[in-house]
Amino acid sequence: MADGAIEDNHRKGLRLLKKCSKIEAEKVTHALLDSICSGKTLRYEIFGKLWTIEEWKLFQEAGKEELMQFIAKGLSKEQITTELERHSLSAELNQAVLDCLWPRREEMKQSLVQSTAMVSNAYLKDFDWKVKMIMASDRLASIREPTLTLDFNIDEHGEEKHISVELTSDELKNLISSLESANKEY
Repeated sequence: MADGAIEDNHRKGLRLLKKCSKIEAEKVTHALLDSICSGKTLRYEIFGKLWTIEEWKLFQEAGKEELMQFIAKGLSKEQITTELERHSLSAELNQAVLDCLWPRREEMKQSLVQSTAMVSNAYLKDFDWKVKMIMASDRLASIREPTLTLDFNIDEHGEEKHISVELTSDELKNLISSLESANKEY
């Protein structure tokens, strides 16, 4: 589907809010936000009296996408209002959507970050580090070399894995420079 067709569907989808009262718009907006944050699907039976099944699917898809874009782009209240006005909704409905969305923007950001992080099969859940001083080995009586032990807790498909890595000073310097280079690219 072309980008223009997707844009038209999004406009048509959010324009379906015109069929709602302010209270219904608040309820359906909160339901969309809950769906985005929890990942649960919305039930047609709850809002079936407002829309046909085709309209409901279109509204759900467009509404979720639009609300996520507002948060992902970091739009201000005024910018969100301007975007909502493009859908030819009344000022009352625009305000109802904004009143639901604005207080939950941090929750939405966290949900978007988490869903983005879960694109991979595994993600870093937690880490810990320790510095140790190696004083001697079975071959040398005196080494006196510091080492860093990094412990990673990785969540892979709901299963937690524990990975431990031991680095010398030189290896640690290489790791830090690699991470700094990656950060600059980002």
